[in-house]
Amino acid sequence: MDYNKEDRAELLRSFVGTLEELSEIVVQLTESERAKAEAASAGEHGKMDSFLREEQALLLKLRGLDQLRGRQAAGLGWKDLTFRQILGSADEAEVSVLSPLFSRMEAQLKDLTDAEGSSSRIISVRLREFEHILGAGSRSSIPEAGGPSHFHDRYV
Repeated sequence: MDYNKEDRAELLRSFVGTLEELSEIVVQLTESERAKAEAASAGEHGKMDSFLREEQALLLKLRGLDQLRGRQAAGLGWKDLTFRQILGSADEAEVSVLSPLFSRMEAQLKDLTDAEGSSSRIISVRLREFEHILGAGSRSSIPEAGGPSHFHDRYV
């Protein structure tokens, strides 16, 4: 699309604003993942529901902003380009604005990935503990009359 410099500058400002909002949501998701991991590690399972609801709301915002980012990038001639490709096709002034933002976002996404991995591992360990407890509890509470039940083995 052919824009005059003012229109392109305004679209770039909007694009940068959208990226900054995306960045804030990534930080919030990272904090939520860390809090979820702490709660799971401490055995505070009642807190999980609120974390999951918060994450769902943040993910919806993230999806909406990402769609907006895609439309803005397309308007700037950067449709379907990665951050590195955008930096390769942007002019010098745009690169000076975008490069630090892209670097910060890359680091934030790595933090989110690390936090999510830790959270998933802790939750998996807790689930295995519950399965073990439930398995041991259900076998010990089965009445002996009529012989052993294989219901758990067959259906669970």
